[in-house]
Amino acid sequence: MKRGSKLVLIGLAGVLAAASTANAQYVFLGGGASLPMSDFKEFAKMGWIAQGGVGVDVGDKGLWVEAEAWYGSNKHKAPDDADKTNLLAVMGGVGYSFTPDKKLSPYVVGSAGMLQHKYVPGTGTSESEWNFAWAAGAGFGYKLSPKATFWVEGRFMDGGGEGSNFFIPITAGVTINFGKSGGM
Repeated sequence: MKRGSKLVLIGLAGVLAAASTANAQYVFLGGGASLPMSDFKEFAKMGWIAQGGVGVDVGDKGLWVEAEAWYGSNKHKAPDDADKTNLLAVMGGVGYSFTPDKKLSPYVVGSAGMLQHKYVPGTGTSESEWNFAWAAGAGFGYKLSPKATFWVEGRFMDGGGEGSNFFIPITAGVTINFGKSGGM
């Protein structure tokens, strides 16, 4: 099993453990596309990204806080098309749902934490660096049932450092609610 796969499995296990030990009101998993921007776009192609986390509602008015992890990969353009960049982030976030009691609810979300930008050459030794990262975005949740919500969102993420400064993850996923409203 590759190291990246191991990290994803460890991250998912951590999310489930945190949900059970921290009395989280919801867990979420999602995935989608990672669109490189700025200097990252000069050498990287569109890639994939996955996310997962746990959260707690704050009051009854649509505010929530959450802990989340991201993992993704972008292959590079020619002539370095054997190279890729892997992204791993651990962040804390806050969100606000505008209509938490409705079936369809638009929301905004912001997060901050650390992001690892790992350059993986086709041959040779990989290099990585951790930097402060922040993200801001919007999306909408669609309640499938009182305990499950489907969501789609886009974020603008600044990963700091060289090469992964800006990218836009466009993701979709499912939230499983244990509390009364479950975030978005």
